Amino acid sequence: MISISQEAGEKVIAGIRIPPRPGIVMELMEARNSDAPDLKKIARIVAKDVVLSAAMLKTVNSPHFGLRRKIDSIEQAVITMGSDNVINILTGLALRGMSGNTPQLNWFWDNAVSTASLAALIAKYVPGISPNLAYTVGLFHDCGMPLMMSRFKDYSDVMKLAQLDNSCLITDIEEVRYQTNHAIVGYLLSKNWNLSETISLAVLHHHTLDILFSHEMLPVEVCGLIAVIQIAEALSESILLRDYEAWRANGPMLLSYLGMSEAELYDIIEIARHRPN
Repeated sequence: MISISQEAGEKVIAGIRIPPRPGIVMELMEARNSDAPDLKKIARIVAKDVVLSAAMLKTVNSPHFGLRRKIDSIEQAVITMGSDNVINILTGLALRGMSGNTPQLNWFWDNAVSTASLAALIAKYVPGISPNLAYTVGLFHDCGMPLMMSRFKDYSDVMKLAQLDNSCLITDIEEVRYQTNHAIVGYLLSKNWNLSETISLAVLHHHTLDILFSHEMLPVEVCGLIAVIQIAEALSESILLRDYEAWRANGPMLLSYLGMSEAELYDIIEIARHRPN
């Protein structure tokens, strides 16, 4: 299991700016952690940020959540989704807003949303994995990438190299060039933003698939989320899994770990192909 010492963490932070939690996320977490969380107060905090409010309503009304009726107010969203889910969604939206709006970053976040939605869909077939938690991990699993992109001018070259050579993990290329990788950076960000330990560990280990069958002491839920995210990412890259080398190498192992049949996977693929965007 990867272990990040305080010294190693400080070294990474010194080279890559880890943004502080946005004020609205801090307010929401304080409200949620009170002895008697007030959902109406949480709704009022969210409503103060018009851009985030609009983005959150668009998110909760997306096909991923499968709500039977349209949510048209922040208070309604908080009551329906619950404070934890609302905070997770807003945290992801806030990070996206802080990362900038270049074409490459827009592509990155669109891909993150696609992976998150697919992860939530897959999680419905896996006992013990919350679809909403899978969505959040899917949104955050590569969140270290835009931070590395902003720090290293040649980082886009690393991304292209990893896409051209599927036999080499991008984290290995990153380690050679930068002596760190996006999983570690994403872990430090999630810890700095006080996301749950489950989310933080899934972000840190999402490329270390051998940990699923090792004797290292990761919580079962974290291992399940890692497997779900890997399948979701494969589907996001190629919904039919054609010519996707990483899937050919790891797909059967991931399905076996989750106890999922190929028939169930094909059901997921059909749902994903035909659902509205």
